[in-house]
Amino acid sequence: MYDIIIIGAGVSGLTSAISAKTHKPDLNILVLEKQNKCGRKLSASGNGKCNVTNSLFEAECYHSSDRDFVSAYVSSHSPDEVKDFFDYCGIPLYNNNGYYYPLSNQAKQVTGKLLELCERLGIEILTDKEVVNISSAEGRYIVYTDSDEYIGNNVIIASGSNAADKLGGSESGYTLVDKLGLSVTTLYPGLSPIFVKGDKLSVAKGVRLNGTATLHIDGFVKKESGQIQINEDNLSGIVMMNLSCYLPAFNNELYKDSLWLDVMPLFSWDELKDYIELQCQKQKDETVRSMLEGFLPAAFVRYFLLRLSIKDDIRLCHLTEKQINKITSNIKKLTFTPVLQSDYSKAQVTLGGVSISEINPQTFECIRYPGMYVVGELLDMTGKCGGYNITFAILSGISAANNILCS
Repeated sequence: MYDIIIIGAGVSGLTSAISAKTHKPDLNILVLEKQNKCGRKLSASGNGKCNVTNSLFEAECYHSSDRDFVSAYVSSHSPDEVKDFFDYCGIPLYNNNGYYYPLSNQAKQVTGKLLELCERLGIEILTDKEVVNISSAEGRYIVYTDSDEYIGNNVIIASGSNAADKLGGSESGYTLVDKLGLSVTTLYPGLSPIFVKGDKLSVAKGVRLNGTATLHIDGFVKKESGQIQINEDNLSGIVMMNLSCYLPAFNNELYKDSLWLDVMPLFSWDELKDYIELQCQKQKDETVRSMLEGFLPAAFVRYFLLRLSIKDDIRLCHLTEKQINKITSNIKKLTFTPVLQSDYSKAQVTLGGVSISEINPQTFECIRYPGMYVVGELLDMTGKCGGYNITFAILSGISAANNILCS
């Protein structure tokens, strides 16, 4: 018999356990994890460095079907809560331009510290235990795995999403809440590369550019700046991952030429044209390919000229005014047509989830199941890159634990 049974040993589940046990040491807590290792997503977060929170904490940093919930969540919480939690766990953080990381810069060590703390606190963790159903009897919950059953007064579902299957993402959480009759909003891969039309992109495969990307759909405009990576059939990097979360809101018939890249954001259109014209005057016998390679990666230049149907060996003195304008315009606004693909293996998170209407938005307790909570990524709440998803996982886990302690 347990006071709390937690389903999932990711950051949200471990936080719930630590928070509850710290404030009430006599609680009997069980954590059930379907994988053979705990915290695999956390261990890989932030490219292995573990970006845990961010000083910029605004409603615009989150996606949800319930914008009122997002506003209320942001106004009632603070990144300081996350910093305090990690400080208690003996994991000091440092600030890098508003992004908070552990001093160790090792995500795996963060996971290790949390598990070590669970062991010291006497929190029981069982791995290779996938929960397949939950039932209630006499005011308590019976949690069934594929081989055992456990009884608890409270249950916290922190099973995560189906994103990143190589790190343990699966449909199990959605299957479980479906059996409970909880409504789930439409699911899409989030924080993923943006797949685009065009069979020439592979020419620039592996190229990284510092630029600005703009999503312009049906009057909606969202701009992101930073490094953009070109892959065989998609564009990736933090810039693209953040923009990818807006695509599902629009009909794909509106996607045509809706993604714009400015690969020379430090130059205005006029400044760039003046520069190209100056090169045409000073280096008349230079090829257009050689001129462009002066400020753009060679593989990208090959792709760029191929796409524009301009021969790469044409001399600058032979470039027409129309060609100069075409080159300038496409450097400043290279358009792509996104293709929405349900590839969760490349996604960091899942957009959508258990509807906020199913829970108390302050405590995360299920309205229809007193003593049962849903926290973390399983909910219809997704943050952009920058530590926002770990922040929500931690804060929702703490909120659930606190409510159990008060009940």
